[in-house]
Amino acid sequence: MKKLLSIIVLGSLIAAFSTGCVTKKKYQELEAQYKECTDDKQFATNELNDCRNQKKDLEKNVADLQAKVDQLKQDTLSLTRKLTQSEKDYARIKNDYDNLARDISRLSTSTSNQISELSTDLDATRAQLNAKEQELNKLQERLKAKEDSLETYMKSLEDLQNILNQKDAEVRALKDKVAAALKNFEGSGLKVEMRNGKVYVSMDEKLLFASGKWEVQGEGKAALKELAAILETESSINVLIEGHTDNVPFNGNGQVKDNWDLSVMRATAVVKLILSYGTSIDPQRISASGRGEFVPVDTENTPAARAKNRRTEIILTPKLDELFQIIDNN
Repeated sequence: MKKLLSIIVLGSLIAAFSTGCVTKKKYQELEAQYKECTDDKQFATNELNDCRNQKKDLEKNVADLQAKVDQLKQDTLSLTRKLTQSEKDYARIKNDYDNLARDISRLSTSTSNQISELSTDLDATRAQLNAKEQELNKLQERLKAKEDSLETYMKSLEDLQNILNQKDAEVRALKDKVAAALKNFEGSGLKVEMRNGKVYVSMDEKLLFASGKWEVQGEGKAALKELAAILETESSINVLIEGHTDNVPFNGNGQVKDNWDLSVMRATAVVKLILSYGTSIDPQRISASGRGEFVPVDTENTPAARAKNRRTEIILTPKLDELFQIIDNN
């Protein structure tokens, strides 16, 4: 699509030059605008890929920790069985030792050869007993080390789960807070929902823009003002604004030439309006992305489906610094 856009823009510029309607300066302006649109698209794509990669990394690290916990449990079970067997062997040898000691006591009056033989057997048994005791001590030390390691991994896994639960609770609370603040706009084409650990505020085209335009209009401004007030109090939330269009081609003749351009301009307009209402919002927390017609919510080729697809989505994502710190430490 990027290559196609380049060809269209280049063709338009060549046609304009051939008719003598565009000066070199105008050409350079158009070329700069095209590069800016391309850079915005690439930035948004990188942001999306970063979020997906972060999610995959988190899921992989949780799976790795769980695998290690399972292995430690298996090792602990194996050592426990060996320890049990060693304790049984120890008890049996000790019983033999006690029996030999009693035999020596009863045979104390027997011949020296018999006593010598029994003493030799007793020494051998004592040596076996000592060896088993040493083996038992080593097994106990290994078992203690495995238990300590298991406890450490269990604590890390518990910390991860607690933070995930905390983040989930925070996202749910944020979703409820946003839904309550924007309740009056739900009948006007606004929907608030929670998906994949994020809060999605979806606003239909009719609430924000006139057809084919990218200036936010009356009721949409009021909804964005309410949302900006919440974002000012939620400084740990990152915001992504995604513009979406239907699949009907948009044929513009100015700086906005197609659905890609239209979706980017609409997303950027929403970003600027939110920042104008929420003056304390850090601009580094918020970004705009144009998705064109390529992420529809309804794939039917009907007027109702196309109306659903013409939307702007405001995606609120919690920061995951604590999770990354625990993963780095392990």
